[in-house]
Amino acid sequence: MKLRLFQLFIICTMYTGNVIKTHGVPVHQESSGLLVIEAENFATQHLDNARRWIIFSKNTPHHNYPDADRAHYLDASNGRYIEILPDTRSNHHETLIINENFSNNAGAMAVLSYPAYFQTPGKYYVWARAFSTGSEDNGVHIGINGQWPTSSQRLQFCQGKHKWTWSSAQRVSGNHCGTPNTIVIDIPHKGVHNLMVSMREDGFELDKLLLTQDASYQPTGQDKPETFSLRKPLQEKKQLFEISDYTRILYATEAFTIERTGEVPYYRHKAENALAINAVNTHYRNKFAYADYTVEAKEAGMQTLTLVTLAEIDGESTYTVSINGQEIGRFTNPKTLEDYQEIYFHLHQVNLNKGDRIRVASKAVTNGKIPENNGTAFARGRWRALVLSKE
Repeated sequence: MKLRLFQLFIICTMYTGNVIKTHGVPVHQESSGLLVIEAENFATQHLDNARRWIIFSKNTPHHNYPDADRAHYLDASNGRYIEILPDTRSNHHETLIINENFSNNAGAMAVLSYPAYFQTPGKYYVWARAFSTGSEDNGVHIGINGQWPTSSQRLQFCQGKHKWTWSSAQRVSGNHCGTPNTIVIDIPHKGVHNLMVSMREDGFELDKLLLTQDASYQPTGQDKPETFSLRKPLQEKKQLFEISDYTRILYATEAFTIERTGEVPYYRHKAENALAINAVNTHYRNKFAYADYTVEAKEAGMQTLTLVTLAEIDGESTYTVSINGQEIGRFTNPKTLEDYQEIYFHLHQVNLNKGDRIRVASKAVTNGKIPENNGTAFARGRWRALVLSKE
């Protein structure tokens, strides 16, 4: 049974541990001048009608493509590698057919892409780990960002036949085996760049790619593991847990103007991102404090208003919502055993016009349950936001 063509992988994002993956393919990232990629973890494959890179492992199904040698996954890094098939020219006696089993034109056949983030721009020496059994399966091309620089074409393997071997030698006229450490690419700037591989000879087997800025570096064995992009978890919601569909969130401490009425002002409780009344002052108890907001043109229309208050164990504060001086809602927090629990009060089908003044008010009260300073503690009428959502 023939192996199926690998489709484009970059469709959606998933997470495994702290390593970002794009539809199962790791996202690679250079670190301290080093980038390591497992060859089978390519993101895309193009121009593969005549020849195609196939992933081999212990679990690879049998195939009927021409292939002169057995699988070599036992010594491959992570037990997987890729080979370009069909292999119809394994020796000099078999016919060389340009653009079928051989391509000296880099980027013309069976092109693989490996997007990677480079923190460090500059010159990189490119090493590949390959398995060669003869003189007709030992060459490949390397490219970057859709370009195929002359400095990275014709990566050649002459030494170390019949085993996994590292090379960074470029085949040149007069020296078909090339000079070690001559395959180089330049990363022009910090950011995402697309490392590319294309066929030169069919039957080529590739296990790993290693890019380094260290000219003296010589990889051995399976060498270093892949260098992945590691990301911290995204910030999760810590407030307004039940708010998921809204036109705008008017945060009490940011959007509203605090207005004093007599001796009852609001203060900004930064730790809870809320407005509150300082009930330590006995003159501020059982009296309403006010905060105002003026409706903007983009907020006009029929809206649902959701007042987000904070329940408090020492009292059940009352809240009002008014528009242009007319009260449209009055609410009282429920009893709670959890201080600062978010409570949601909804006002449906409220028609807002540009310039309307929305006023939210609350007062500090006590339920007589929490002793404090020869008396009882007062809830401070805390509230966090007024949320606008379309009907």
